[in-house]
Amino acid sequence: MTKLIGALLNSLRGLMVTWKNEWAFRVEVIASVLIAPFVVFSQADKVSKLFVLFSFALVLMTELLNTAIEKANDVHQKNPDALIKFSKDAASGAVFIALCLAGLSILNLFFL
Repeated sequence: MTKLIGALLNSLRGLMVTWKNEWAFRVEVIASVLIAPFVVFSQADKVSKLFVLFSFALVLMTELLNTAIEKANDVHQKNPDALIKFSKDAASGAVFIALCLAGLSILNLFFL
C-alpha cells in the first residue's frame, strides 16, 4: 500500500510541477476544463462525448510526455545535438497530432 501511495504522490507532483512550469500544459488544461461542460451537456450521443473527453486526455498525456522528454534531454545537452533536436521535435509532433484529434472530435461533436 505504501508503494501505491508513493506512486500516486509522484504522479500528483508531476502534474503540479508541469502545471507550474509549462505554459502549454496550463493552456491545454484550462481549455479542457472550459470545453468539458459543453461536451457533457451537448445533445450528442455518449460515444461522441467520450471520444472528445478521451482526446482531451490524450492531449494532456502527450504534453506531459513531451515535457518529460524535453527536460530529460536538457540535462544531457551541453552542445547542440541533432538527435536531441530530433527527439524534442518528434515529441512535439505527437502533441500536435493529439491536438488535431481533439479539434476533429470537437468539430464532429458540434458541427457534423
